[in-house]
Amino acid sequence: MRFYLLASGSYGNATLIEFKQATILVDVGLGILELRRKLKTLGYKLDDIDAIFITHEHSDHIKAIKHVDLEKVYATKETLYPRRCNFVEPFRMLEFKGIKIFPIPISHDVQNGVGYVFDDGEESLVYLTDTGYISSKVQPFLVNATHYIFESNHDVEMLLRTDRSFYLKRRILSDSGHLSNEDCGEMLSLVIGDLTKSITLSHLSEDANTPQKAVKTVSKILIDKGFDLKKIKLQVAKRYDITKGGSFDE
Repeated sequence: MRFYLLASGSYGNATLIEFKQATILVDVGLGILELRRKLKTLGYKLDDIDAIFITHEHSDHIKAIKHVDLEKVYATKETLYPRRCNFVEPFRMLEFKGIKIFPIPISHDVQNGVGYVFDDGEESLVYLTDTGYISSKVQPFLVNATHYIFESNHDVEMLLRTDRSFYLKRRILSDSGHLSNEDCGEMLSLVIGDLTKSITLSHLSEDANTPQKAVKTVSKILIDKGFDLKKIKLQVAKRYDITKGGSFDE
């Protein structure tokens, strides 16, 4: 399994995942010309994509939706309403070309948004961003994945010092907002395991976080909890450029 975050953050989000059985996109939150250009650098055209899984309806996740074939799109019924696509439901697994895909609910200010757990029989990937918290009901489905693409949106002190409105700060810090670096590290410490090979911190805020802060905070929490980070690749997704991950050496 290999994956490429084409972009990550409020600017736009799209991730290409290469399985042996299929090639999948998670979200299409870029302008169509940029999406096509970035896919081309990886040797793909939009027509080559077997399926597109959408997390939620915010524009930084569905910007190019009108340019894609809805017959290839999977999302909750509420996410793309009134468009019709292949509908998914939280906690109801589906299979696509031998890949098990498990939608998990996110806590965000959207209508029935989801993250996803992908399992191709050899490796698994948790894709989870844009959530204010992770419930105890969701947590067991995240345990001991091979790879994690996990939100580490903001540093709380940096966020409070920004010139954003009180309303926006409160929204981000709420249970329907975004995970902080500390939230991310604490949750990862509860779910990563012996099979975990990589963690990609994603959806970082441009003015309320830095890659260095995210890595330092998450690393300290995991090390304090007894994890050996020499065995786990920890990286930060770039906001505008492609970030690669997965098992490239196998």
